[in-house]
Amino acid sequence: MISGQTDFPDAQWVEQTTGQAPVILALDFMRAPARMGGEKDNLDKAVLWSKRGGIVAFQWHWVSPTGTDDKGQGFYTKSTKFDLAHTLDHPDSADYKEMLKDIDDVAGQLATLQKAGVPVLFRPLHEAQGTWFWWGAKGAEPCRRLYKLIFDRVTKKHGVHNLLWVWNVYPASEKKGDPATWYPGNSLVDVLATDYLDRPADYKALSDLCGGTKLLAVAETMNPPKPRASIDAGAPWAYWVTWARRDWNAKSEADVAAAMRDPLTLTLKGK
Repeated sequence: MISGQTDFPDAQWVEQTTGQAPVILALDFMRAPARMGGEKDNLDKAVLWSKRGGIVAFQWHWVSPTGTDDKGQGFYTKSTKFDLAHTLDHPDSADYKEMLKDIDDVAGQLATLQKAGVPVLFRPLHEAQGTWFWWGAKGAEPCRRLYKLIFDRVTKKHGVHNLLWVWNVYPASEKKGDPATWYPGNSLVDVLATDYLDRPADYKALSDLCGGTKLLAVAETMNPPKPRASIDAGAPWAYWVTWARRDWNAKSEADVAAAMRDPLTLTLKGK
């Protein structure tokens, strides 16, 4: 299994703590839109990580285009009044235009990485069926429409083709909503991923959903899978990405060290 870690300082911590560097560095486009500061620091980190031989992933904690004053938590449904369904049905509205601006700003940064020769695992609209993020708050149909809008705008308007598109749900076994109703379709997805849990039932649910034609992964988790046990149980995840230093994960150091040193885990060798 390919190892991964979210955030550059934490990836450094994993390497210093375990003696092994994760292959995947996961970063965030949260501050990429111009109205969020248009920050580009993560682009530099991405280029350096790729040159080292690693794989770059980007998620997007998308603070709602309008309807919130909270630039730290405005991606949560409870923190915004943004109505995705209404916005998609009114393409001449100010809300729709602001939404497109954000997509274009992120697409511009992806285009920069494409020019630099950096492929990206791109994971927009994660955990939508949980409805705690605004992009899932109005149900599956608006969320699928938004995913396709992002896909088309990034690939067709901006000509960005250095991406593997990661479609990500909360574990099917947690009964937060049937992933099948939220799936945008095999033609728009390269990797299907779950979060936090790595149960064989979740692997099977994703495999069945895509007809066994896509890579399956754990896009974010507190504690990584135990590779041999997971493989033997019928869940050979392609990769996993940890939040190794989050304060809710008291066992992170021991669990991450064990996974990183496992002979079935792929890590980066040397600096």
